[in-house]
Amino acid sequence: MTSQNKIAWLDRSIAITSITVGIISIVQTLGISFPPVRLDILLTSTIILLVALIMKRFKRRKQIIIEPTKTPITNFTAQLGNPQNPGLLSKEQRLAQIQAGQNPYVCGPSLRGNSAVFYGRGRELGGILGVLGNPEKPGSVSILGERRIGKSSLLNQIYQMLSAADNVVTINTTMQNWRIDSQATFFTQLHQTISEALQIDSDSIDDYSGFREFICDFAKKGYRFVLMIDEFDKMTDNAYFNAEFFSNMRALGERHEYQFAYVLSSYAPLSDICHDGGIQESKFWNIFGTCHILGLLAKKEAEQLIQEPMRQTLERDFEQTTEILRYTGYHPAFIQIVASEYWNAHYFDYAADRDAIQQTLYNYYQDLWQHRSQTERELLLKIAQHEIPQDNAILMTLRQRGLLTQENQLFAPFFQQWLIEQ
Repeated sequence: MTSQNKIAWLDRSIAITSITVGIISIVQTLGISFPPVRLDILLTSTIILLVALIMKRFKRRKQIIIEPTKTPITNFTAQLGNPQNPGLLSKEQRLAQIQAGQNPYVCGPSLRGNSAVFYGRGRELGGILGVLGNPEKPGSVSILGERRIGKSSLLNQIYQMLSAADNVVTINTTMQNWRIDSQATFFTQLHQTISEALQIDSDSIDDYSGFREFICDFAKKGYRFVLMIDEFDKMTDNAYFNAEFFSNMRALGERHEYQFAYVLSSYAPLSDICHDGGIQESKFWNIFGTCHILGLLAKKEAEQLIQEPMRQTLERDFEQTTEILRYTGYHPAFIQIVASEYWNAHYFDYAADRDAIQQTLYNYYQDLWQHRSQTERELLLKIAQHEIPQDNAILMTLRQRGLLTQENQLFAPFFQQWLIEQ
């Protein structure tokens, strides 16, 4: 028997017992001739009534304790920008937050907003802020790049940056491990998250038309909306998001009355994703006028990422920067991995485990290799063997995505060694 059924049974028992005892009391009070009432029956009825009342009170108390913990699960987080928030701090301010004796490098997850070891990407941050801050309407931005090149970390800094943008509602989500089983769930959760950021009570919305009207109403009040989606590639693989859905989302991001924009990160260009996902007719990618392809850091940025956090936390100069760069080149995630091992070795006074470093990098190199076309592989092998190919579109793509330097050299000497061994 469920809790609700038990409570209903108690209600009926209380009602019947109360009526029985009441009738008997009234009859005796009025002196109406009635068969003698057995005291044992009356006593038993009274006890049943008291027990039922106690049990019902206990059940209600259990409900009151349990019910508030049932908070809805949502795949989105949101914030309402306020100029009083600090926004994105300067590099010096972020560095000052880390303490001596603490390893500052982050090897697994993306870098949180205002991370002390987020370096570079100034051109991308400035360009994206300019597009989103367009006075007529926020524009939409696409961010492309290899796995672990820093797309998620960049999104986190954008989210942090927009926390200080007046009346801008920023919504953030990642497609990894999404729990969305319908378009209705998508719009319900998105609306719920925005309402919480705006601190308003609003009736639930579970379709595009209702969500569109909701956004339009608040856009008229001066609010702007930016929806950030990480790993957008996986969204088009979800059967619940069809061409009609993306056509609607395109209209939301295109028309001025909604003041709605997107910042999407993906491995492949949006036009390719939409084509492969069977939603090409939606033309969703056409509203993205700005695309940033993430590649390597600049030489100075890569060196500072090694030297400055080391100096701040080890309280002495670090002299093995060149050795680390031989493994990593100017790749931000690889620098984090190798620098973390060197930091531990210096702080705990042992020799860095070069075998472990190499094996870890081998795994990432293999992933880079598997995502290359046959033509790209042949080109990379030629460069590894010191052949200088004529510049072409494929070389440009490899430079943009961080496999080659601007001089058409492989991004790291150790990567070149690995390729030759293949």
